[in-house]
Amino acid sequence: MIKGEDRLLRWAYNIEINPPIPLVPEFVMFGSDEIRKALPLFEHEHPGCYEFVLIERGKASWELGDCIYETQAGDVFHTRPGEKHRGGFDVIEPCKFWWFIVTAPHHQGWLRLSSEESRIIEQSLARLPRVVQVGLNPVDSLKRFKKALMDSSPMRSISVRHALVDLMLTMTQPVTGTRTVADDLLCQFDRLIAKINQEPEWRPSVEELAASTGVSASHFYRTFQEYTGEPPITFIERLRVKAACRLLTETQDSVTEITYRLGYQSSQHFATVFKRWVGVTPTQWRKTRSGSQPPQTN
Repeated sequence: MIKGEDRLLRWAYNIEINPPIPLVPEFVMFGSDEIRKALPLFEHEHPGCYEFVLIERGKASWELGDCIYETQAGDVFHTRPGEKHRGGFDVIEPCKFWWFIVTAPHHQGWLRLSSEESRIIEQSLARLPRVVQVGLNPVDSLKRFKKALMDSSPMRSISVRHALVDLMLTMTQPVTGTRTVADDLLCQFDRLIAKINQEPEWRPSVEELAASTGVSASHFYRTFQEYTGEPPITFIERLRVKAACRLLTETQDSVTEITYRLGYQSSQHFATVFKRWVGVTPTQWRKTRSGSQPPQTN
């Protein structure tokens, strides 16, 4: 299924709509989403199933229980069977990601593995951090998975099962050291990000940011994007919008006061930027979050 809209480009294979894959009852759903403008993602769950989401481009936040989990390019977020989850503050911001849903490994013959192999994967999943960095190499595996689902040859079930096993191994054995940015530059990035969080009204250019770290503008741009998953100015704008969300939720300041506090030139410009990221205007956001307590951030 291919769905093109102004805000969403989606490809998905869902066994509730599409034919189940013969001999692979563990497979439930698979797809990719390219979100061009913020979309709502409300609370939902997958009984008896794990869901894995790999961010290919941009950033996304996920709300689970009392915590928000931030993910960026190369990160995988997962939920366990029956866990209720949603987009951070009920929203998925502009980004591109892959996702698949598979039944929990709880019986002998799961994905044609032995009972001992199935048990090992089950234990590995139980220990898996909620967000893991796997890098972007698994995107190639996900593309092969998509190709296998679209295949009509007699080998289709084998290809789908093999793709699932490959992905489960990737998720439960994440590689380390996938980022290649020098440690001293990472410290500089962390310092800048802390400053941006503390002073969301700050509007530096890429050249200014690069000069503060002692590297060229081109090197700063490339390595900062590798570290955060986004270009510097896009990343800063996202943090500014998140600061706006907190102010709208936690204070009684007017939208106009927040506009100038965050360095926007007009309420109209602020509302336009805010809606592009969050999907609603600042006033609408405040109404929907009225009386709610902001979750913790992990």
